[in-house]
Formats: sequence, C-alpha cells, structure tokens
Amino acid sequence: MSAEEKPGMKLWLKLLLAGSLALNLAVIGIATGTAWRFSGKDRHWQRPPSVGAMIFRELDRDTRKALRQEAGGAHGSYYKRRQAEGEAVIGMLRSADFDAQELLTILQIQAATRRAFHTKVQEAWVRKLEAMTAEERAAFASRMEERMQRRGGRWHERQNGRD
Repeated sequence: MSAEEKPGMKLWLKLLLAGSLALNLAVIGIATGTAWRFSGKDRHWQRPPSVGAMIFRELDRDTRKALRQEAGGAHGSYYKRRQAEGEAVIGMLRSADFDAQELLTILQIQAATRRAFHTKVQEAWVRKLEAMTAEERAAFASRMEERMQRRGGRWHERQNGRD
C-alpha cells in the first residue's frame, strides 16, 4: 500500500484527541495557578485588611446589624441597596439617551451615602474606644497591628466570645 492509499485519521478521533489535549492543558493551568497562588512567594495580591473593615468587625453584632439596616434605607438591606445602585448605573450605561451629567450625579449621591455609612461606623467605633481604659486601647492597637501584618488569611479572630 502506498502513502497515497493509506486512510486518514477519522474525524471523531481527531476531535477526541483535540478535546483531550484541551482538557489536559486546562488541568495543567489550574494546577500551576494554584501552586503559584499558594506558594507563599510574591503575595502581592493579598493586602492587609482595610482599617474600615477592621473597625466595623470590632463593633458588637447588634450595632453592626443596626448600621447595615439603616444603610439599606428603603431597599430593606445594605446588600439590596448596593445591588440597586449597581443596576442603576448599568441601566444608565445601556440607555440610548445616555446622560453623563446624570450618571455623575447618581455616582456622587451613591458616594455620599457610603460616606455617611462610614462616618456612622467610625463614630460608633470611637464611642466604643472612649469606654476603654488605656490598657484596653493599647491591647486593641496591638491586635490591629498584628492583623495588618498578617497579609491575607483570616484577619478577624473571635476572642473572648466576641463576634
């Protein structure tokens, strides 16, 4: 039999081999990415927690719940309000009669609402600090500093039954 007479590879076999190669490459990519991410080297993507997040987590559960409910406003919850804000922006972006000034106004209103929430959280936290002794504040400052140095991982630990 000459080279011209040999039958070619069947289409289903070519597709099977191509699919197998794609799957192998995907698995290798996932394994490599996972190994790189958890290698401990070059952890630039893991930032220390924001001071605002640490402040919020230091408040007692009831205070956090009340602040979130208040921040939710007419939407009923903070999450639903933030979702509605995002949907409003997306709706404006898709609008055929896009109005840049109106979008800017909405973004400024949303930012002012977030600032008001942050201010209330900060005020509640400072009131909590006012009630602490100098030693309690120093211990808190040490915990806060240690959390910021951890870079990633679980930065909020439950201590003494607090949540």
